[in-house]
Amino acid sequence: MITIRPAHADDLAQAFEIFYENEIHGESSPPPLPDARPATLAHILRTGIVYVAEDNGHMLAFAAAMTRGKVTYLTDLFVRPDQQSSRLGQTLLRSVLSSSPDGVRCTQSSTDPRALALYIRSGMHPQWPNFCLRLEKDALGEQWPTDLKVVEAHPGDPELVEWDAQVSGRHRPQDHAYWISEQEAMPLWFQHNGVTIGYGYVRLGAGTLWFPEACTLGPIGARTPADAVRCVLAAVDWARQRAAILRIDVPGPHPSLALLLKAGFRITYVETFVSNASTPFFDSQCYIASGSELL
Repeated sequence: MITIRPAHADDLAQAFEIFYENEIHGESSPPPLPDARPATLAHILRTGIVYVAEDNGHMLAFAAAMTRGKVTYLTDLFVRPDQQSSRLGQTLLRSVLSSSPDGVRCTQSSTDPRALALYIRSGMHPQWPNFCLRLEKDALGEQWPTDLKVVEAHPGDPELVEWDAQVSGRHRPQDHAYWISEQEAMPLWFQHNGVTIGYGYVRLGAGTLWFPEACTLGPIGARTPADAVRCVLAAVDWARQRAAILRIDVPGPHPSLALLLKAGFRITYVETFVSNASTPFFDSQCYIASGSELL
């Protein structure tokens, strides 16, 4: 008998295995299951909501979401490949979103048409493509000099949280603390002639299953599209001096996208940002998310 219930800490290992099965499904040379599990799902369990579907103790699927202010973001929805199309995803989606019936609901949908259809049926409509980019050290591309001063911020600076709240549309000090404590994040200020025009994080310990040594850029935000481009390029220049592989997720409308591709970044995946809000809670021309895990 299939049971839907809130997750506990000892469920996370099985949940990661389900994520892993989906990531490697159909791949001829997959990476091994890592010994150390990423801490992100544990952070979401502490500060958000996670539900699992199980059959006699065997986990079949899980979903996770977090609410920051009036925005609920679906961080994960994974079903074992042999259980696809069993409606477990639909049931779990209702479970994790039921705690916030009146606010904004959103997620980054995978390319799986079944997932995208599920989100659209639930009231979350496509807003724009989200491009997952990667740059490797030997990549050839154009480079642009930056006129910005990059200043390493003090971890825990409340002004960072306020800047991020204004640009990203959510007050989330718990996520800032997580990036710093678990992902070796360096908070940065971007300044021009002594005036701060943007903020960002370069997370040196935020690799992926496929590229565990990669450095992830984001969130990065500014108040105007022109300043946003300058901040992104300055962050890339700063990060290239410290890591061999860079990752950044860029909304389709963000004006830095073409420049990053000219700089040698490659598109590795294209997600779709979906939301039930007719007006986005952040400006996709001014904000680069932390990634699809926490937005």
